[in-house]
Amino acid sequence: MKLDHTLTTERFLLLLLIILLVFFQRLGVTVGGMVVPLLFCLGMPIILLLFLFNRLLVDSRKFYLYIIALVCVLASSVYSLFISSTFSITSLLFLLVFYLPIIFIYKDQEHFYFLLSTFQKVMVIITVIGIFQFLFQFIGNFIDPFETLPPTVMLQGYNTHIPLVFGSPIFKSHGMFLLEPSFYSKFIATAIIIEFFYFKRMKLILLFVIGLLFGFSGTGIILLLLAGLPILFQMKFKQIAPIIALAIVPIYFFLTSDYGTLMIGRLEEFTNPESSAYIRFIAPYLAYTEFLQMQHISTIIFGTGPGSLDAYQGFTYTFNEDIPLKQAHSLAFIKLLIEYGLLGGIAFGTLILHAFFVNVHNKVLAFVMFVNYAVLSGALLEAVTFYLCYILGMMFTAQETVQKTKEVTGSYQSIYLIDQRR
Repeated sequence: MKLDHTLTTERFLLLLLIILLVFFQRLGVTVGGMVVPLLFCLGMPIILLLFLFNRLLVDSRKFYLYIIALVCVLASSVYSLFISSTFSITSLLFLLVFYLPIIFIYKDQEHFYFLLSTFQKVMVIITVIGIFQFLFQFIGNFIDPFETLPPTVMLQGYNTHIPLVFGSPIFKSHGMFLLEPSFYSKFIATAIIIEFFYFKRMKLILLFVIGLLFGFSGTGIILLLLAGLPILFQMKFKQIAPIIALAIVPIYFFLTSDYGTLMIGRLEEFTNPESSAYIRFIAPYLAYTEFLQMQHISTIIFGTGPGSLDAYQGFTYTFNEDIPLKQAHSLAFIKLLIEYGLLGGIAFGTLILHAFFVNVHNKVLAFVMFVNYAVLSGALLEAVTFYLCYILGMMFTAQETVQKTKEVTGSYQSIYLIDQRR
């Protein structure tokens, strides 16, 4: 497909979104003692500008689901306001504003391919930077252009510098600009999936695979495995054969090397309560099961209150590393269900599921991004993961129709849904 590369004001705003998403994801703005992601501070105004320019329109179903979720979350919060000592109005308002972009969809399908093409170009740059960052350690030092910046402009709580093994002088690559090696891995995996479905440039796929290996993170590999079978079914043998021929030798040497053995050995972490794999993939569900067993039915229905997850203590598990119990990762849906109960959690979860899976452009990409969001991401309010999913998956829809939707003011307007170009 031949793309129009003319840079209009509209495309400049989309380009700025991608640049913020990738190159500025580690930066933030300190507001009231809290560092708010720069991506959110600038990304939300860009989305509102596109809406004011009549490029983004309101999807009626998502709008009504958002209103229902808002009412249910507020109802749960009113209950928890009287029983919780850790109630945070800031957390509640941030949740509602943070997910507001969900209701907006794009009007012009042509810009979807511009957006994908731009993301791929940016990921080529990041992949090359990540490969250089890793290899340069063997002749110099680990390079991080952000390490001299003050904490007031940096997002906190991320393991950006991770050695290959404890005490190793060699660090996993994070592409310099990304929050963690796991983000470097997940972003590259997303680029590989996009390349398979939309552009099919084998040289770029090989570059992405090499970069993925230098991240030494299993998260990107998990995403590729989930997408692998649907991708292979859509490819012809003459497309698969070069990939196998190009990849089999470097993958063999990687798997038989010390680094490959290190990555394979991480599979044992799923049974170790002290390991990151157990904390991220096993403990959250055990913690919520414990929550259901020990809490009163009213708390299960209405939750413990906005922003209260860090203060939660079960018999065995906690979500706060400062509390001396077994650690569990604060997955998005677990946080929703504990803080806003079944009432708010199910309502808000329904909105999120609808945005991910109904009328989407590419079902495989949507599923992979959902796994990234729901299982592999850091939290409910992690701007990088949400904006990645929104920009590449939720902003554009799959069918072209014109329907009537009632605005908040009571008047009707036409809402255009987008058709996928084949």
